[in-house]
Amino acid sequence: MSIGFWTLLIAIALIGWLTAYMLSQRPITNVQQLLQQRRYEDAVMEAQRTNDHLHRAEALKLLGRYEEAIAAYGQSTDPAAKEGIALSLAHLGRDLDEARRLMETQLAQYPQIQEFQSLALAWILLRSGDRDTALRLYRDNVELLETRFRDDYTDPDPLLSETLYLYSELAKANGEDARASELARQAETWGWRA
Repeated sequence: MSIGFWTLLIAIALIGWLTAYMLSQRPITNVQQLLQQRRYEDAVMEAQRTNDHLHRAEALKLLGRYEEAIAAYGQSTDPAAKEGIALSLAHLGRDLDEARRLMETQLAQYPQIQEFQSLALAWILLRSGDRDTALRLYRDNVELLETRFRDDYTDPDPLLSETLYLYSELAKANGEDARASELARQAETWGWRA
C-alpha cells in the first residue's frame, strides 16, 4: 500500500473524529439563536415550549419583564439563575438586601467571571445607596472589565448588553460621563432595551 493511501486514510479518520467531536459539543439552541437575533418575545415562547427556564428568564429580563424573569429563574437549576434573580430584584428596586446576599453568594461559590459578578454586586450596592462600597468595588474591577470588552467580548451579544448597561451606570456614578455615555450606547446597540 502506498503512502498516499495511508495519508488519505488518516485524513478521513481525522475528519471523522473532528466531525464527531464537533457534534458532541453542546449545540446552540434555537432559543439562544433567537436571543442573538434580538427576537426576545419569540425566545420567551420557544424557551417556554422547551422548558429552558434560564434562557426564558434572560429573554424576559431583556424585555424588562423582571417579575416574570424572577419566576422563570426560580425554576432553573443553573447556578447563573441566582445572579439573574439578584439583578432583576435590583432593576425593580426591591429586596436589595436579598439581591446583595445572592450576588455575594454567587461570587463566593462561582468566581469564574468575577469581574462581571463584582460589577453586578457594585451596581446592586449603588442601587441600595451604598455608593462608596459600590464605587470601590467598581474601581477594583474596571481594568479587568475594560480588558474583557476590548479583547474578549468584541462581538455584539444581547446576553452581555445588561453588563454593559451596569458598567455605564457605575461609570456615570464614578464621574466618567463620556465613558458612561459610550457604554450606554453600546449596551443599546447590543440589545439592551429594558
